[in-house]
Amino acid sequence: MKYTWICLVLLLFFIKGFTQVPSLPAPFIYLVTVDIESQLDSIIWKSIPLDPSRDYYIVSERIDPIPGRPDTYLPVSPGVLDTFYINNNLNTVSLEEPVGYSVWGEHPNGMDVDRGLFNMPDSTMYLQAAFDSCAGTITLQWNDYNNWRGSTSEFTIYRRTGPGVYVPLENAAPDITITRYTHVLDNIPSNQTYDLFIEAAHSDGIRRSNSNRAEVFTKWTVQTGTINADYATISAENTIDLSFTVSGAIGPDNYRLLRSNEPGGTFIPIDSISTSETIIRLNDDIPFVSGIFYYRLEMLNNCGTLFSGSNLANNIILGGTQSGSNVSLSWNEYADWEGDVERYRIVRSIGQTNLLVDTLDGGTLTAYTDDVAALIDYSNPSSSLICYHIDALQGSNIYGIQENSISNEVCFTVVPDILVPNAFIPNDGDPVNRVFEPVFSFTPERYEMIIYNRLGTKLWEGTGPWDGMASGKPVPEGVYLYLLRIYNYSSDVKELNGKVVVVYR
Repeated sequence: MKYTWICLVLLLFFIKGFTQVPSLPAPFIYLVTVDIESQLDSIIWKSIPLDPSRDYYIVSERIDPIPGRPDTYLPVSPGVLDTFYINNNLNTVSLEEPVGYSVWGEHPNGMDVDRGLFNMPDSTMYLQAAFDSCAGTITLQWNDYNNWRGSTSEFTIYRRTGPGVYVPLENAAPDITITRYTHVLDNIPSNQTYDLFIEAAHSDGIRRSNSNRAEVFTKWTVQTGTINADYATISAENTIDLSFTVSGAIGPDNYRLLRSNEPGGTFIPIDSISTSETIIRLNDDIPFVSGIFYYRLEMLNNCGTLFSGSNLANNIILGGTQSGSNVSLSWNEYADWEGDVERYRIVRSIGQTNLLVDTLDGGTLTAYTDDVAALIDYSNPSSSLICYHIDALQGSNIYGIQENSISNEVCFTVVPDILVPNAFIPNDGDPVNRVFEPVFSFTPERYEMIIYNRLGTKLWEGTGPWDGMASGKPVPEGVYLYLLRIYNYSSDVKELNGKVVVVYR
């Protein structure tokens, strides 16, 4: 059985050998190119005497992404010495990728194929172009003519400005180590159409092959709009509220908020937002009185770079001192309003509940002195608490915006006149003389008193008069020390200390 199979194989071999048609070389591809005007692939080859026993085909193959896979067989008619073919079917432009072409001779029995002089097909060049509206550049990418690799002398970039009108722009040197090229055209003007193609020149100085045309329109990123910083003001949480008004923006737009400790200092981004709103309100949760801060809102274009910035907004910090009934206030100016500061208003409130509020005109100065002696109602001790904040009012501007900025609040207490007796008689017949207590011109919020003996031992502590008792027993006659703390309706605490003499009748 084994010898029978061997004999059959040998018989088939001899039969095939006797029936095989002698092989002829396939036509030689001169070049493939894309016609600039029609955008169709053209194949030009050198014809040879055709063998009537063979059928000849143009074979198109996709170079990318599946090398070597035949896609389309296009019949070739016998022609003259120089022959060309225009592919109206699937081609470089319709496939959006390079196409390789070969001329094959094939016997009708399908067993003998002449694949030409090269294993690698001649490829068209597929060009892609992309415009970067941020950088103002056109990036070109194309593949090489793969069967000319090592024989391409240069690539020339052309701009087609009309039918048959081709303007050379730049040259690119070929590199046999790469198969795809990238070239950047810069300094591109806006709002123009660029119709571009690549021409590869063969080192023989004769053959030239064109890519497809790639068209781009150089539309730059358009950004419009102005930003006005409306205010920086204190919030209910003692942080900084900010408002900005945007005019003329097409939106949605990207913004970033920046902060600095100085008007001309380094501004650091602290927040970002993308919005179509024309009124943009933001908050900086930094404590309001931790410093004077300057803010700017910037509009960014689609490339993430600065397009437009606002004027500055800054918080106002109020401080003050008290001397007797005179309160001296001072604050920093609001620095960069469009329309400047029309005036500063000093808003004063008196009392703890049922506040009496009035407004003082500070003009454009940043300091004010207030004599509060006449404001105290001695029948209402809480009226000794007096608080202030500054309300800066913006002047009119070209945007029709008139805002205000509010400072922090500072409070003061008018301390009552205090008289402290230097002696008392616990067993006196007159009740007035039987206790030790301070005498106020008006009643403070509260007071505390501590009594010590001369050795510093605490004998008594309370929030009212001392009757000369310690641990339920009268103290001996002598000199005693006191510490008096007077609490008013602000955070201030006034302390007095001295000596008091206890005597008996």
